[in-house]
Amino acid sequence: MDDEIPRTMKALVGNRSMITRILNYACSSSSGDGVKVTTVPVPEIKDNEILVRVRCVAFNPTDFKHVDILSPRGAIIGCDYTGTVVRIGSKAPGNWAVGDRIAGWTHGGLYPDRGSFAEYLKIPGDLAWKVPSSVSDEEATTFGVSAVTAMLALNVRLGVPWIDDTGLAKGRFDSPILIYSGATSAGIYAIQLAKYAGLKVVTTASPRSHDFVKEYGADDVFDYRSSTAVVDIIRSYPNIKIAMDCFSEGGSIEFCAKVVRKNQGRVVTLLDPGTTMAAP
Repeated sequence: MDDEIPRTMKALVGNRSMITRILNYACSSSSGDGVKVTTVPVPEIKDNEILVRVRCVAFNPTDFKHVDILSPRGAIIGCDYTGTVVRIGSKAPGNWAVGDRIAGWTHGGLYPDRGSFAEYLKIPGDLAWKVPSSVSDEEATTFGVSAVTAMLALNVRLGVPWIDDTGLAKGRFDSPILIYSGATSAGIYAIQLAKYAGLKVVTTASPRSHDFVKEYGADDVFDYRSSTAVVDIIRSYPNIKIAMDCFSEGGSIEFCAKVVRKNQGRVVTLLDPGTTMAAP
């Protein structure tokens, strides 16, 4: 298959100057030509990497945020992908074979030779997974940034028990957790992980999404736009002390902080608020 791999490929790359990106950050705006499709070299892989022919990608908020503020000109955009293995480094972990279906994520938006919105991408062999025949390319490409974000937030930062090979979590316990913005991609994964861990899943969503998040395991749903939402959650779950903010903009961080403040709880946010926040 090496003979079939071209030397160049099409890719979506960042196209904003540093000055424009600084202005976007300062003004919380999006201006200038953000991206363009161009021809770039097919990435050269290291011994521990594999080369993937991209078949499907997913779009994440971090992608357009990189374009607005972080991505230098020429950086390939995109994180999540599904594809086919076409070249394998001599020391690449993972027992890969040419032709394997593969999915995963990469840190796109910063480098000229690494990103998923391209015909080919390179990835370390241990940062991907083999896609079973029962899972479509479209489905597989969603198990990337959002799923990993949910695991890092819940299992690593908030101490939610890991799920073992049986599909159950060690040390299951019936404690409440707030997942703010449960209808987002990260929120949906967080709801399922928390539910498998035995937690009482409390989430926020607009009324039209209440049934949607309940289908994925939410036990209780509150309208985040309600002026009494914080009070209602505290009244219903007075022992709640952990929260994951899957939106992390506007007043969502303060909302979560108020909910867990009485119990001196913890909130994991997906964006850095810039300052340490104490709920009033």
